[in-house]
Amino acid sequence: MNARLQGLAPCHCPLITLSFRRSRVQIAVSLAAVCALLLLVLWIRVAGAQQQPSQDVVLAPHRATYDMKLSVARPNSGIVDVNGRMVLETVDSCDGWEVKQRIKLKFLRNDGEEFDTDSSFSSYETKDGLGLRFSVRNIQDDEVEEELRGQADLEGQGGKGRASFTLPEARSFELPAGTLFPTTHLALIIRHARDGDKSATYNVFDGARLDGAFQVNAVIGRAPRQVGGPPVRGDIALMRNQPAWSVRLAFFAAGVQGSANPEYELALDLLGNGIARSMILDYGDFAVDARLVQLQALPRPRC
Repeated sequence: MNARLQGLAPCHCPLITLSFRRSRVQIAVSLAAVCALLLLVLWIRVAGAQQQPSQDVVLAPHRATYDMKLSVARPNSGIVDVNGRMVLETVDSCDGWEVKQRIKLKFLRNDGEEFDTDSSFSSYETKDGLGLRFSVRNIQDDEVEEELRGQADLEGQGGKGRASFTLPEARSFELPAGTLFPTTHLALIIRHARDGDKSATYNVFDGARLDGAFQVNAVIGRAPRQVGGPPVRGDIALMRNQPAWSVRLAFFAAGVQGSANPEYELALDLLGNGIARSMILDYGDFAVDARLVQLQALPRPRC
């Protein structure tokens, strides 16, 4: 095992991914989604299936920048400090929405060793929620650790589908009926929150893992009380007059539930237009806090 990773427990996050494997540290983002769980642009239309909102959910096109730092390091994590930055961007391309996310972090271990991670995720999801193209690159200390690339398609709303990878190797597998892609999942969570629902569970696939979709359990509550932090610069009008909720998402490997612990959890201070004012990414051994510091509105296209 790579000495820098001694004491780090494996964990994997598909939407805003911070992945520790036996031979390397990876950090990737997909929304959603972070990731694309977050910050997406769309009008989600009514469809008779359970997986579609009963009315349109309007999310704001924008670019958001977050300062990230260690929230808590639990015993035996081997982590002393984490700091860096995350940028999330969503662009409406009329027939679909493009999401780009990048996270750059610096880690300090308890043995004094430092290492840097630089991870990027990009995706294109069709507005009917049936098609997804994705690309992931994870870099540690200027060395490419992992690249993922491929696409996924669903047969129809609520139907099964298939995911196909071209990198790191050619492989494909079926997606179970009811699988969602990140944009559709985000819109549904907001719809559940608006309806006063306290929980929701879906299978979500975004391409940030090679072994299938996650089962994502959402718990929805009141918006957290705002605490002091860095001021948000830019187009802060995007956050005014928006409903807000506290949303906690637990990510389980497909087919693993019951007494099993989630692979990671994501807590969001989520607004009704899809902007997250803050996040906590909890990987069991440690957690990372992300605070919104800059917000830029992006134009809506003329389609």
